[in-house]
Amino acid sequence: MKGQAYSRIGEDRMPEQERSLQVNEKSSAAAPQSQASALPRLLVIDDDYLHRKIICRVASKAGYAPAGAATYDEAVRLALETAFDCISLDLSLGQHGGIEMLQYLRGIGCKAPIIIISGCDEATFRETQKAAKALNLNIWESIAKPVDLDMLRYCLERLRTQQHATIAAA
Repeated sequence: MKGQAYSRIGEDRMPEQERSLQVNEKSSAAAPQSQASALPRLLVIDDDYLHRKIICRVASKAGYAPAGAATYDEAVRLALETAFDCISLDLSLGQHGGIEMLQYLRGIGCKAPIIIISGCDEATFRETQKAAKALNLNIWESIAKPVDLDMLRYCLERLRTQQHATIAAA
């Protein structure tokens, strides 16, 4: 990131470009109600800025209004503020793990489909799926990192189409 201006925020340093993208990411969560209400809402929980941003962009192209959360606490705050139609979850969130997030989602009665997107090994994926099933959560898909973007978009579009068909049938 040579040549980018840095701004000091406490002890953390963040490139100017990343701060502006972070503001845009947060403002997309607070889009005008007429536009945001027409699209299903996706909560993207990933502590890696670049992965979170890419997943949000793919989700936008797949017909979602994404909101990104970099930390467990931020995800909790967003989940309390907004009813999301779908959640993507990285299993590694710094101090908190994906299992903690799944337990929290269960605690608030989350019924939204969850897409696990993580760089963890296959055994961890299986254990997480078992835990989610025991918690009566709806794990829609598990996708390994590095993410195949076409596969992610297909998965999101398929989910959106199924949710739309379910709503239309009701």
